Amino acid sequence: MVDLNGESRRASQDLSGFDSAGLQRPTSIESGVSGGSENEELLHGSQTGLAQTAWASVQTAGKKRGSSPYRRKNTLDTDTDSITVAATQQSQGSSQFTSTTVSNLWNSLIRKESIWDTLQPQEDDDVPEEFAEKSASGLTICAMSAWYEFRHNAKCFFSHPVIVFASLAVFALVCGVGMWAITGQKDAVVQERQNTAAFVATETAGYFASEFKKAFLPLYSLREAVHHSGYFDHLATEIGRYPNRLLKVNATIPGGLANVRNVTGICDNPELLAKWDNLVDTVNKEQDLNGMVFRYRMAPKNVFCLDSKGGNAMVDNGVDTSNSEHPFWSMVATDLFIKRWEGLHVFGPFISPKGETFCTHLSIWTNKDNRGDWVDAEGGLSMTNMLDDHINVHGTEVQNAWGFVMNYLDWAEMKKRSKMEERFSNVAMDFELNRQEHDVDPEMPGPRGEASEHYQLLAKSSNSGLLNDDNSILVYTDSLHGTWVNRVGMVDGWEPDWWPAAVACVVIASLLLGFLTASTLVKSQMHRELVERMVPKSAIRKLERNQTVVDKFNIVSVFFADIVGYSGAAGSINPAQVMAVLNDLYTELDKIATRHGVYKVETVGNRYMVCAGAPVPETGRDAAKRVSLFALDAMSYIDNKFLTKEGDKILIRAGVASGPAVGGVVGKACPRWVLFGSTVDIASAMEKSSSKSRIQCDEVTSRLLGDSDMTFVLDRRADGVDIKGRGKASSYWIEKAACSMECFELKKGSVVLDPCGHILSEAMAKVHNLNVCPICRSKVEGRVTWTRDFPASKYADGADSDMEAGNTEGERTLTDVSG
Repeated sequence: MVDLNGESRRASQDLSGFDSAGLQRPTSIESGVSGGSENEELLHGSQTGLAQTAWASVQTAGKKRGSSPYRRKNTLDTDTDSITVAATQQSQGSSQFTSTTVSNLWNSLIRKESIWDTLQPQEDDDVPEEFAEKSASGLTICAMSAWYEFRHNAKCFFSHPVIVFASLAVFALVCGVGMWAITGQKDAVVQERQNTAAFVATETAGYFASEFKKAFLPLYSLREAVHHSGYFDHLATEIGRYPNRLLKVNATIPGGLANVRNVTGICDNPELLAKWDNLVDTVNKEQDLNGMVFRYRMAPKNVFCLDSKGGNAMVDNGVDTSNSEHPFWSMVATDLFIKRWEGLHVFGPFISPKGETFCTHLSIWTNKDNRGDWVDAEGGLSMTNMLDDHINVHGTEVQNAWGFVMNYLDWAEMKKRSKMEERFSNVAMDFELNRQEHDVDPEMPGPRGEASEHYQLLAKSSNSGLLNDDNSILVYTDSLHGTWVNRVGMVDGWEPDWWPAAVACVVIASLLLGFLTASTLVKSQMHRELVERMVPKSAIRKLERNQTVVDKFNIVSVFFADIVGYSGAAGSINPAQVMAVLNDLYTELDKIATRHGVYKVETVGNRYMVCAGAPVPETGRDAAKRVSLFALDAMSYIDNKFLTKEGDKILIRAGVASGPAVGGVVGKACPRWVLFGSTVDIASAMEKSSSKSRIQCDEVTSRLLGDSDMTFVLDRRADGVDIKGRGKASSYWIEKAACSMECFELKKGSVVLDPCGHILSEAMAKVHNLNVCPICRSKVEGRVTWTRDFPASKYADGADSDMEAGNTEGERTLTDVSG
């Protein structure tokens, strides 16, 4: 602690000469004590030069964001209303101090009835101009209230990550559980629909397999008739081997060229045709195939001989399938007799005059050893007889082959009878039925290849072209016609119709629950913060348990401040403006208190009270240092920066005292934490006996500051203070503070903090290297290092300076341009 009698409280770190156009060099620095000596004047001049030099070096120092936009009036010597605050001399606690004298500004306003009669609500700066001149409607008021509430809640929400995380966690949890639930239901519906599709497809394929067997069963009857009736045994012998009875070579028939044999006189026998017609009608009626199977053909020696169309028997065209280059008939003869196709040989569908058609072929073998017939009349081997027992199929001699029978199936009629489209329509599905050919083993005999490549599609629904892998499944079925592949699905997808709405409901419900969680937590947080601003956390816990809140503190430091001056005309201010001024002033003081870590006890009338060392105990040195730094910072802000909206200035006085005290909460309604004890009375007396823009402290506080780790400049008050019940007591003016004595002088190596303007010596700048000022606890955005060899007091007023640009993380160096 340094005691300098008459030295000014303002030093280079104080803010003065504030102007909306920018920070100006101070024009004057008042002395804290009138009537100083010659040494005091010299010291005062030195400090003035120091301040001018420091502020000329830091053009942005002291210019804080959000400061008042109004220009300070040129003088502070206008008439002021003295606001003297009297207090009950025998104080029992901090809440006992109230404004009572007739010189109080509020008392003056109360006596002016005209002011209250014409009182209008103060205009809100946030109201748009179009609403400023007229009264707001109810809808506008509701909208503005909702907007204010939203902004207020959003600010609290985003300033607390725990609330954000908890709200997102609730949203994610509810959304996850909801999506899991509805996804399970959706998957069940999808699985059920796919099972239904597979079932209908399999059932339909089973129907076709059954109908195919029934439609082709007559071919087996015809084959047995050839074997056992004896009606047709002579046909193969009479037709003979190729080229016997050859009529035409490479005649044009549907699908290609073919060799035609003359079957007239063999196959046109009326008795033979009658037997053929009777046989066909019988098998058709037995299987109920009228209208479905519309044609039968018989080919002895693989030459078409007998034909039956629509119940009418007739001679056929005589095409030799074994010795023609026709692609289709060559394939049929090769499959049946060279590759020895077992069972029914089915081909189709193809387009015939009847429409979509299937054709089925069944080979007929003699199944007996005819070598005895190969002997001629003389007992020798007859080549004619032997060859007559063979069929030349495209150069291959096939023994015991008699020929084949075939029929034609009306595929369109079969599909109609199957009610295939109706089956799938009843379950709201589409389908596309195809025959699989590419995956068939090419070495296996069967109806495939170019002749049937263009006829893979068997049936389809109207919207089958919209089916794909996402909205359909493939059902494979083995049939007489090979492997059938039925693509079955739903054009709109497997998901149920309620799926999008369910997802939307889950998301909306999750958002609502997340919003309700956020709203509840925000309200709870704002309530908690409000209560914690009124009552300490330790007291809250006791109050919640309905316990008595009382604590003893061995050493606390108490600060009192009161408004004692106003630069505007007393008649020009109304009650609403006074309330707005007090609100603005104490809001800024609350911010400074939070920055310094002191506890705001209460605001009563014009008085403002904070303390350190309670409700959270700490050492007396730390408590006194914390309160004193707060007092200097608050006084500097009010003297140099705070202005009313009218551009007027407020003057305050302050007092600090240290000692033991008792803190607690009295009463249940509107509980407030208050301090009791003589320390509170002494701090009040220090404030009441202080001077404008000065801070007075008692003897205990001065000793604690002398033991602290910072250097405080105190000026002993010569006349002392008369405290009722205690007599004359010593007191001190708290002038300024720094980290060390070297920090009071700007010299080479010194660092000026931007924007607060406090000075650190070269050694202290290395110790306090964080981005927080150790004196005012404000954020440091940059540093300026003084590089001149001579003291700042020798720096000529108005001389230019140059400063290299730098960022907030690094130092900026002031460059000497004088020589």
